[in-house]
Amino acid sequence: MKTSGQPFRWRRVLRPAVRWLVLVAAVALAWPLRQESFTSVLLPAVSPFVAVASAISVRAVGVLALLAVPVVVLVLVFHRWFCRYGCPVGLLQELVARLRPNAGKPWRKWPSLGHWLLLLTLGGALLGYPLFLWLDPLALFNGFLNAWRRPLALVTLLTGLGLPALLLLELAVPRLWCRRVCPLGAAQDLLAGPRRWWWAKSRAKVTEPAPGAKAKPGRRRVLAALAGAAGALTIKSARGATPPPLRPPGSLDEPRFTGVCVRCGNCAQVCPSKIIQPDLGASGAAGLLTPQLRFGDDYCREDCHRCNEVCPSGAIARLALPDKRRHVIGLAMVDLDRCLLVQGRECTACIQKCPYQAIAMRSTDGGFSNEPCVVPDRCNGCGACEAACPTRPVRAMRVRPQAASRVVQNA
Repeated sequence: MKTSGQPFRWRRVLRPAVRWLVLVAAVALAWPLRQESFTSVLLPAVSPFVAVASAISVRAVGVLALLAVPVVVLVLVFHRWFCRYGCPVGLLQELVARLRPNAGKPWRKWPSLGHWLLLLTLGGALLGYPLFLWLDPLALFNGFLNAWRRPLALVTLLTGLGLPALLLLELAVPRLWCRRVCPLGAAQDLLAGPRRWWWAKSRAKVTEPAPGAKAKPGRRRVLAALAGAAGALTIKSARGATPPPLRPPGSLDEPRFTGVCVRCGNCAQVCPSKIIQPDLGASGAAGLLTPQLRFGDDYCREDCHRCNEVCPSGAIARLALPDKRRHVIGLAMVDLDRCLLVQGRECTACIQKCPYQAIAMRSTDGGFSNEPCVVPDRCNGCGACEAACPTRPVRAMRVRPQAASRVVQNA
């Protein structure tokens, strides 16, 4: 079959159709206005960049990492297959690039920054802190959609700025991200490297380079990985003994959490209490936009473990409900100077609200006065007491983070 004297090529029709179907599917998976949105975990989980780097960081291969296996297999056979057919961000960038059809390609002379970002991330992952994992384009796409979750607020919209930033970059320098910066694309190059070398070797006679020239690229890769490891060690050491913000139950320890978290927004999207909010600087620049807990009007409910089911990178562990109830978020503390009960007023809100019976009443002044006290072995820091405390503007019951992790035995 011919069209205008040229042979009809199915690829010209098939590729755009597949890409649009993938974009529609990606939006449907991460659509933020549904009552339930557990499918949003699937999109960033299929990224080989996220799967490999997070598995190295947490020293385990989770169930979600298996979702990336088909993509890895296809990339091994078809170089950059995912870029051409499976990346919704790539399609959006192509649409933006059409606004500047006559733009030049200055990036052709630039080095491949994406390969260095990949090596730095993998080197950091060896020490538990993948430096640039949050630059995964699927995580950025997911984060943009989840930023529009209800209730809509400016602080949540900030978590979705990654994708608009990529599109503005595309408008300024078309194809720069995909060709020179994207670490997911670089991961595909790395996976396809052995096959491409074998194919070139079998199809043509390759002139053997000088020994020094042959080893030079390998040395650079090793140095980049070592630099990533050094960067990870520096960031982890800089945390010191400062107590971290309150993180969702099952979170990694703070020195690793801010690196492994990809800021996809899934945990905040599925939380029924709406207590998961973006960190705007409480943990420093390294933790910017990572999830933290704020017990304003609600708490981490004892019958919910949704955030433990939707993290694609392993920053929040996949915990069953009984294990989640035992995992400690922080420790409740009483400010006796603000407590209404200590002031002689009728109030037992924290005692009545605590689902773990972790707050008890004790007598003082020889039995003439009462005050609440926290039983540390029973408290997992769910925040029910803080949410129920009627004192304003500062509450007498506050959950404080702890530098050392522990597990409640009787929750």
